[in-house]
Amino acid sequence: MAGIYIHIPFCIKKCAYCDFNSYPDIRDMSYSFGKAVISEIKNSPYKNKRIDTVYIGGGTPTCIDENILIDILAAVRESFDVADSAEITVECNPGTADFKKLLALRRAGIDRLSIGCQSADDMLLKKIGRIHTFEDFTNCFFDARRAGFENISVDLMFGLPGQTSGIWRDTLRKITEIGPEHISAYSLKIEEGTPFFEMKSRGKLSVPDDDANREMYDTAVELLNDRGYCRYEISNFSKAGFESLHNLIYWTLGEYIGFGAGAHSFAGGRRFSNPLGVSDYIEFVSSGGRAEDGAERESETDLMCEFMFLGLRLDRGVSEREFKKRFGKDMRGVFKKPLEKHLNVTRALETDGDNIKIRPEYTYVSNLIMSDFIL
Repeated sequence: MAGIYIHIPFCIKKCAYCDFNSYPDIRDMSYSFGKAVISEIKNSPYKNKRIDTVYIGGGTPTCIDENILIDILAAVRESFDVADSAEITVECNPGTADFKKLLALRRAGIDRLSIGCQSADDMLLKKIGRIHTFEDFTNCFFDARRAGFENISVDLMFGLPGQTSGIWRDTLRKITEIGPEHISAYSLKIEEGTPFFEMKSRGKLSVPDDDANREMYDTAVELLNDRGYCRYEISNFSKAGFESLHNLIYWTLGEYIGFGAGAHSFAGGRRFSNPLGVSDYIEFVSSGGRAEDGAERESETDLMCEFMFLGLRLDRGVSEREFKKRFGKDMRGVFKKPLEKHLNVTRALETDGDNIKIRPEYTYVSNLIMSDFIL
């Protein structure tokens, strides 16, 4: 499979934890930005490539005029061979999408919505800098249902400042009761350059410790499983048949082409990216029709390592047969030491037919396990 990612770097307000490439208060540039994205798409060297997924992320794509998004999607369809069954997703902040906007997006062919809720607790939402309340989220969710969205994903976060296990369990309960098809549950990471990082460095931010975080994660796995959501990746849960196809492209080392400011791509064995700034991006496209600002061709060793540490994120793990097909080598020969260590000594890995995967009880320390597969 191959996908397209479109980065919309606009938002109304930066959340206190956000280190994504996004900018508040510049939505007046959104129309010129949209034209640049369309130009970049039409001048792509990968035109006519078969595409199975399209993902419009940000930032907050729904904070700009929906017609910009619709025109961008039309350009994708004109320039690429988009499969009739393609999964087409747009990210949505509940404070930026009403029924009219959601209906227009659905009629344009977007069939999957990813709504950032984060918590069902209004005080917590305010503390982390969200612009919406839980009521705003539920209104958005049911507006999306009325608009015809039958595949909705909800983003949640745990490990937030002031969040207790009770607040987290209540959020999980309320979200599963309204019944989205997919739930992402991420642990807060405090990244440099964010308000939370600055607050923590000054001793002004208290967050749950590792033990509390692990308890919240285990709660999510148990409660979501009991309510029909299967964990198919470390942080992602879905009802049967509703796994994120676009994200599976990333985790299985598939090809994807990025458009927009700060978008990344992996195609033809190369990783490349676009300029981060909106003005810089528009200038790049205006001068040459393309925006590639940096690229590197990865070695076979790099690709084999990525195959392992990305694939081990998946509940199904990595396939020895697929590794042999891609690289012409035996996985157990290339990664002899880490496989022997974690299959036979720590027993953090197990075999399941052709696949090697992380045992469920070791999921919380998966980063340590996966780091051993960087040669």
